[in-house]
This record gives sequence, C-alpha cells and structure tokens, in this order.
Amino acid sequence: MPTYPLRSSPPWHFRLAKWLIRNRIRGGFQMIELAERMGWLDFDCRYRLSEQVSVDVPLYRRVNQLALPDLLAYERQLVKLLTDKINAFPQPTTWIDCGADIGILTALVAADCLKLQEIIALEPNPLPLAYLQRNLAQLPFSSRALSSAAADFQGRGTLAYSPRDSSDHSRYLAADENGDLDVVRIDDLGIAPGEPVALKIDVEGGELAVLRGARQTLASASEWVVALEAHRDVFRRTGIDPCECLRFLASLGDIQATVAECGEVELDSARPYFDQVSERITNVVCHCSPR
Repeated sequence: MPTYPLRSSPPWHFRLAKWLIRNRIRGGFQMIELAERMGWLDFDCRYRLSEQVSVDVPLYRRVNQLALPDLLAYERQLVKLLTDKINAFPQPTTWIDCGADIGILTALVAADCLKLQEIIALEPNPLPLAYLQRNLAQLPFSSRALSSAAADFQGRGTLAYSPRDSSDHSRYLAADENGDLDVVRIDDLGIAPGEPVALKIDVEGGELAVLRGARQTLASASEWVVALEAHRDVFRRTGIDPCECLRFLASLGDIQATVAECGEVELDSARPYFDQVSERITNVVCHCSPR
C-alpha cells in the first residue's frame, strides 16, 4: 500500500471543487481530475467527527474523495436510524460492519453511539483494509478489523467486478476454492449470545448469504438491528430481491422494516421491493425487539 502524508484538512481547491459539485455548478469534477493528475491529492486527510472519533480518508482514492460536509452527510438517514436503535438498547451492543471499506459508516455510528461492546468490521480488499485498521484503532471501543468477506460458508473466494461499474465499491464476492480471499460466516466470529447486535451489510448482492451465515448470531441475540443495501442494478445482476432478505429476517422474529431514505413507505415483503421503492439505491433497516 502506498504511504502518503497525513493532513488535518484538504487543500482549498479540493474544498472549492466539492462545493461546486454539491451545488451542481459546472467545473467541480474537472478541478478534481486536474488535482489528481497533478498529484495535489496524494495524501490522507484526518477528519474529526467528535471529541473521541476521527477518521483518516485517502483523498487520492476516487471513491473516498470526501470533504468534511460530504462526510458528515454520508448516509445521514441510515446513520440516524441505526444510532437511535443502538442507543435505545438496554445493554452495550456488538456492531458488525460487512463490507466496511475504510470504515466511514462505522466511524459515523461510533461518533453518535454511547455504548458499544465491540466493533467488528470485515473488508476483503487490501487497500481499504489498511485504512480500516487505522480508523478502528482511533475509536474508543474494542475493535477487530478482519481481512475477510462474509457469506454463508467458510472457505475461499475472489472479488469480481460489476459489468456496470468498475470501481472498488461495486466489487462482489465470487466463491472460488483457489481464491485469494478468506470467507467467513458471522456465526463463526465468536459473538457472545444474549446481547444486542447491530449488523450492517453492504456487499453488492451477497446480503442474503451474509444473513444466512448470521442466523445463529441473530437468533441468540437479546435484540438486533440489521441494515442492508437495496440496489436496483445489483438486483438485476443477481435476481435476488431485497424482500427475500426481509422474509429471511422475519423467520427469526417479529421485525419492523424501514427504508432509511423513504420512511413513509410501508414495505410488504410479499411484493417485489422495487415495485414499492422507486429509488435506485436505498438502505433497509430491520429491527427485532426482545423476545
């Protein structure tokens, strides 16, 4: 992994470019591309999210080029739903992030959560894994960064590229006994039963497999909340409707399902998801109360 200098704030031209992009004014993307070509973004930026939580962001990596306002707005509705649920749990919670990338969502949740028992984050891609390890080390909670992908089996695999998107964020797990990746089940991570669990899954189509591999962990938890991404393009590739995940979770207990970006939608798990939700990418948060 390349080593770049660490800065406490991005340069003025990057902040201006991101302001132009946020306000839909022409020129922002061209400024970013120029800065990349000139090497003006070849560094890491440490953003402070709270008194106790900071996150290092590699600005040279296109998928992580965030100014502070972008970072604070990142998945805002999802973070709010998750932290509200976690803070309402009567006991400290185990937070599990599948497809953690550099740990931005985990850091945002940690900044707003008062009581986390442990943080477990899984990321199979080596470059973001290195930043994930750094970012978890800055959190005020016990944490583990695992160089693994999650599924419903133990074994090996590879990361495949989406035919519609060649970025790292769209790579997905393909089982391969000769692959270079470790594949684990959430049930094999040694999570203690009888405590609350919060599970976030963003694995580009493998969400149902992750849930199947977490069946025992969720079934033995005192209470749980699960967040999973629903992506129209991923559904077209895999044929797995996000409502299949809801039906699986409903088999473990009575759940309340909320679309983070469309809170007014009352999901019917018997109907196709994208007949009910028009947005291309959304996040579904499912909560199972104590049994």
